[in-house]
Amino acid sequence: MSLALPSLALPASPGLAEQLLSLRRRWRLVAACTLLIPGLALLALLWMPPSYTATGTLLYDPASATPPGGAAPPQDLQNQDEITASQSAVIASLPAANVLAAQLNLAQRPEYNPALAARPWPFNLFHTTKPPNAGAIAQQVRRNLSVTVEPGSRVLTVAFTSTDPALAAAAANLAMQLYLNHERDQSFAALTGAQSWLETHAGDVQSQLDATEAALAQARAAAGVVQGTQGTLTTETASRLTASLVQAQADLAMNEARLSSATSGDAAANAAIAPNLLPMRKEQADLTAQAQSLSQDYGPNYPDLQTARTQLAAITGEINAETARELDAARAEVAASKAEVATLRGALANARTQSQAEDAQSAPIRALEQGAQASRDMLRSMTEQAGQLAQDASLTRPDARILSAAAPPAQPDTPCRALILSAAAALGFCAGLLLAGLVDALDTSLRSGEALRAALGLACFALLPETATPKQAALDAPFSLFAEQLRALRTGLGLAAGEGRIIAITAARPGEGKTTATIALARSLAAAGLRVLAIDGDIRQPGFNPVFNCAAAPGLTDHLQGAATLEAIFLADPLSPLTIIPAGTPTRAALSLFLSPALPACLNALRSRFDVILLDVPPAFALAEGRVLARLADSALLCVRWGHTPRRVVLAAMLLLREAGVTLAGAALTRVNVKAHGSSGYADAEIYQPRYGGYFNR
Repeated sequence: MSLALPSLALPASPGLAEQLLSLRRRWRLVAACTLLIPGLALLALLWMPPSYTATGTLLYDPASATPPGGAAPPQDLQNQDEITASQSAVIASLPAANVLAAQLNLAQRPEYNPALAARPWPFNLFHTTKPPNAGAIAQQVRRNLSVTVEPGSRVLTVAFTSTDPALAAAAANLAMQLYLNHERDQSFAALTGAQSWLETHAGDVQSQLDATEAALAQARAAAGVVQGTQGTLTTETASRLTASLVQAQADLAMNEARLSSATSGDAAANAAIAPNLLPMRKEQADLTAQAQSLSQDYGPNYPDLQTARTQLAAITGEINAETARELDAARAEVAASKAEVATLRGALANARTQSQAEDAQSAPIRALEQGAQASRDMLRSMTEQAGQLAQDASLTRPDARILSAAAPPAQPDTPCRALILSAAAALGFCAGLLLAGLVDALDTSLRSGEALRAALGLACFALLPETATPKQAALDAPFSLFAEQLRALRTGLGLAAGEGRIIAITAARPGEGKTTATIALARSLAAAGLRVLAIDGDIRQPGFNPVFNCAAAPGLTDHLQGAATLEAIFLADPLSPLTIIPAGTPTRAALSLFLSPALPACLNALRSRFDVILLDVPPAFALAEGRVLARLADSALLCVRWGHTPRRVVLAAMLLLREAGVTLAGAALTRVNVKAHGSSGYADAEIYQPRYGGYFNR
C-alpha cells in the first residue's frame, strides 16, 4: 500500500462568479463595515460643531475719497488688480486681527479658548489645556478670515467662518469697518502731517521776516531813509521782479510736485490734475457693474452686454485720453513755469546790477526790502496751503465703501453631512468588500464537499448539520435532514447486512465530532435493522461514557488483558438495538494491547456476529493507538469540522494515517451551520433551500 498522498490537482483560479459567491458568504461582514464606518462618521459629525461663513463685499474706489471740489486721482489701469489685491492684505493683517479679537471678546468664547470648552466625563478629568494668548487668538482669527478679489474688478469679498452664525456676520462686518477706519485714518494722518509741516515752516519764515524787517529798519535809520519813501525806478523794478520770481518758484514747485505725484500713480494727485474726470469715472463704474451683471445673467454674447462693453471701452478711452491731455497740460505748465522762472531770474539779475550801479548805498536796504517781501509772499502762500489742507482733512473719506454687509447665514457650510455620510457609506462598502475578500482568502477551512474533494482528494459522503441532540436526532426525527445525511454516509461507505465491515471513524484533532458521528451512525444503522457494534477505542478520553453511562463498566482494554470475556463487555443501547463496547479500564499499556494479537483476534471474532463494526478511534495527531486501530479496520472515515479545521491540519492527518497503512474510504463534514451554509451559494447547499422542505421533517 502506497503511503504517499495522491497527487491533487489544484483548483483553478476562482472566476467572477466564485468571487461574488465568496462575498455573498461574507455579506454580514460587508454589511457591518458598510454600517460601521458611516456610523463612526455620523458620531464624528455629531461631535463636530457646524461651521458658518458670513460674507460681505467692499468696493475699493479711491475716487470716492476725493474731497468736494478736489481733483480726482487718475486711474492706473495696468496696476489696478495689484493695487486692489494689496488691500486684502490690509484687511486680514495681524494688527487688524488683534483689534477684531479684542472688540469681539473672542478670548471668552470656547471656539477660540479651548480651556472654556465643555468636555464630557472622563475627558474632563485629564483636561490640562492652557488658555491661549492674544497672539494665538489673532492667528486663529486670521485663519478664519478670508479676503478675495473678484477677477477684473475692484470688489473685495470679506468672509469669516465661525461656529456661531451671528459671530461670523459680526466679525465680517467689523473687519470691513476696521478697514474703512484704517483708510480714513491713514488719509487724515497724511494731510495732518503735511499741514503740520507747513505750519512749522511758516513759523520759521515768520521769524526770518521779523529779523529782516528789524535789520531793514536799522539800515534805513543809518542811511537816513524814511520808512515808506519810494526808491529809484530800478529798485522798484527789482522788487517787483523778486516778488514775481518768488511766486513763479512757488508755482513751479507746486506744479512739479503735482506732476511728480501724478506720474508716480498716486490716486490723490491724479484726482487733483483731472477733476473733470469724476462724471466719466462714475459712468465707467456704472458700465462696469452693468457689464458684470449682464455677463453673469446672460452670457458673453448677449447684445446688451456687447453694447455695454463697447460703451465701457469708449468711456475708458475718453478717460485715458483726458488723463493724457491733463498730464500734457501739467507738463506744459511746468515747462512754462521753468521758463518764467528763468526769465525772471535773468531780469532780476539785470535789475539788481543796474540798481547797484545807480545807488550803491541803497543796495543793503533794497536787499533787505526784497528779502522781506519774499518772506511775506512765501508766508502768505504757506498760510493759504495750510488752510486748504485743514479743509481737506476735515472732509477726509476712506478709499473704499461697503457694498453689502454680511448677514448671519441660515445654513452651515461645513461639514457637508450628506456628502460625508455618502462617502463614508461608499468607503465602508469598499472596505467591507476588501475585508470580506481578505477574510475569505485567509480562511483555509473546508466549507463544502466540493472544497473538501478539491483539497483532500477524498470523497465527501455527507454534510452532518449541527443539531441540539445529534447522538439521538436520527431516532427522534428519522426523516430529518440530519438522519438523511447519516443515510447518505451509509451509502457512501457501502454498509450492508451480512458483510461484517469494520469502519474506523477518526479526525485530525479533538472537537471535530467523530464520536457524535460514530454514535449517530451506529444508532441509525441499528434502527434500520442491521446488527451494529460500536467500539470506543479512545482509551484516554472515552467518548461513550457520558452518553451510555458506562464509565465503570468493563470494556475493550479489560478484554484484551484477559480480564473479561466478549459477552461481559457488551452493553445494550437503551434507545436502539445498538450494541456497544466501552473503552474499559485506562491503562498505560494501551498501545501494547492494540499491537498484540489479541485485538485482531477480537475483531475477527466480532465480524461474524455483526454486520457493521464502528471504531471510534482517537484523533490522528493525539495518540498512536488511534492509527493502529484505524489500520486494523477495513477502511476509515475522516471527520472534518465544517468551517473550522484548516486544510493543512487535515492534510497532515491524512499523511499520518496513510503512513500508518490506513485505508481512507472518504470524509464527512461535521457540525455544519445550516443557516450559513444554506446562504453560501455552494452547490451542496441546495438541499438546505426551502424548496426541499417537503422532503424533511426539520
